[in-house]
Amino acid sequence: MVEGPGNKLKGEKMKGKIIGQTVKSISGNAIDNRPKRDLDKPTPYHNMIENKITDVKTLGKELFMFLSSGECLRVHFLMAGFVRYNGASEDPDESAKKKLPENPRLQLNLTKDVVSLYQCSVEMRDGTETLVRWEKNIDLDICWKHFNHERATKEIMDPRNSERLICDVILDQEILPGVGNIIKNEALFDAGINPLTKVKDLTQSHVTKLVKMNRDFSMIFYDCRKTGKPLYKYYKIYRFSKCKQCEGRVTKCKPGEYERGTYFCEKCQDNSLKTGPCKNSLIGWATGVASSTWKCEACTFENKPGSVSCFACGSSKAKRKSTESPGTSQAKVAKLGSNVALSAKKTASENVLSERKNDNVAVKKGQEEMCKGHKKACVIKTVSKA
Repeated sequence: MVEGPGNKLKGEKMKGKIIGQTVKSISGNAIDNRPKRDLDKPTPYHNMIENKITDVKTLGKELFMFLSSGECLRVHFLMAGFVRYNGASEDPDESAKKKLPENPRLQLNLTKDVVSLYQCSVEMRDGTETLVRWEKNIDLDICWKHFNHERATKEIMDPRNSERLICDVILDQEILPGVGNIIKNEALFDAGINPLTKVKDLTQSHVTKLVKMNRDFSMIFYDCRKTGKPLYKYYKIYRFSKCKQCEGRVTKCKPGEYERGTYFCEKCQDNSLKTGPCKNSLIGWATGVASSTWKCEACTFENKPGSVSCFACGSSKAKRKSTESPGTSQAKVAKLGSNVALSAKKTASENVLSERKNDNVAVKKGQEEMCKGHKKACVIKTVSKA
């Protein structure tokens, strides 16, 4: 499944490439694979022709193309969908496919570019209604820059979810848009929560920690997709038969409403809030193991103490606001001023000594020349003592 981070990258690239272009013609399986009696009739997608693409937005696993006509094309990339521009293979999700489909699901021939959408579902929707829904839920998007941690926690703990398994709730795209099966498994392991636990049996501390772990692993996921790093190197539980933390047996099952592959370690995920990753983990130091981590202002990811830039988004550590008290800052300024004064004093002393040394050398050189004129060793001996 193309999860939130992968979909976000598709949207970012598409937004920078096709906004402002006009749809000249369309083709693809969505047009051709119809009953013969309907082939001469226009499809809802034909309404896109001669309309300009005004915006591209993403919400979780959904991508929306807004048109000047007021309509919107909704795209869902399903398990392994991808995009091609002008026939070029650039999408990271395409590299996993051994055999490409012959035709795209929908192809848009624009003013300058050709956009081909493969192995996805497409649907025309009302643009205004879609925008209202986007504005209502975007702060729950696990990859959104202004992700609302508190609201996500409240949504999970809502009474309507009390009897649901936590592994189902965090996959619900109306609660945490963008969370997929990989993120679900890794976040539950990082939080030390058993996926078969019902929401009513979890405290707010459990859910708060779980939301944080979903967000953090999503940022790692996003970084890997953006930079080409192998994501599997950051797996600690997904598709493993042995726990990387305690080396115990990993349980695999397909529980709940969605019946998605679920992996967990009963020993490390005991809901105690004390368990979770600490060995060979990027998340261990973000859960309280290390006390001097710093939070990125741009994406809220908690970074290692020694890192100079955010692991997830690359923002500089220097840009974050200082958390020091005024007294501490004044003390540092005073100490810095003292160090500058001492340095200046030391430099002045070194200059005086250097001048004296130069004078002595000059005097000694002149006296030595005088002594050579006398041709008397005693005079040279006296000068050397002086």
